[in-house]
Amino acid sequence: MDKITIQTVISIIAAFISLSTVIVSIYYNHKNSKQYLKSLDPLLSFKLFELKDELYLRVTNTGRSAAKDVLIEIKRIENNGDRNELELDALFGKEIELYPNESTQGRIAFWGATICSSAFPKINIDIRYKKGVTGEQVHIERTVIFSPSYDEKIYGDFNIDLREINKNMDVMAKANLRTANYLDGCQVAPFDELNILAHKSLHDDLQSVKQRENVSTVMKREDVIKNRL
Repeated sequence: MDKITIQTVISIIAAFISLSTVIVSIYYNHKNSKQYLKSLDPLLSFKLFELKDELYLRVTNTGRSAAKDVLIEIKRIENNGDRNELELDALFGKEIELYPNESTQGRIAFWGATICSSAFPKINIDIRYKKGVTGEQVHIERTVIFSPSYDEKIYGDFNIDLREINKNMDVMAKANLRTANYLDGCQVAPFDELNILAHKSLHDDLQSVKQRENVSTVMKREDVIKNRL
């Protein structure tokens, strides 16, 4: 057998380095692919809140792909005052789909807080769904705690007749106009859109009474409009 030359050794080392580089590249490509696929996973978030004396559970998909065949089972509710019984909507018990940024919500119970008892409920839920990209089945068990809805809009039922408000405001506007006409010595109608400057003052009226003058200086509407134009 011929002696191994230095050039042969160098070739073997170069081949080994090349093979190692290929193996490392394949490993990291596989790892990056898994991380990328994982970043596309659906991510379900839950919020338990109260609205109009009812408890609701809101489910939101904050991930980057769809969650399919989502099935949410509410097991029990605790610490809800005197009402620890479930009153579930039809949403809980059938499969649904949630795409990215989609939300759905349903009633789970009635609000249990009263004058005599407080409530800060929590629920135990069981979630099953299928990842939209890989089709992998996911099973989660978790506890959702009540979140006070301070950041939510406040809803109110008000029975207000706006027509009555408009009528009262119109009456007040006409009363103010009559007072202004009396003080200014002008005759302006409610429908006139004129910027009339006062030609009289209370001081002048008092001086007229003091000097026993009884001269009417009230301007007719036609004169007011003529002077304005």
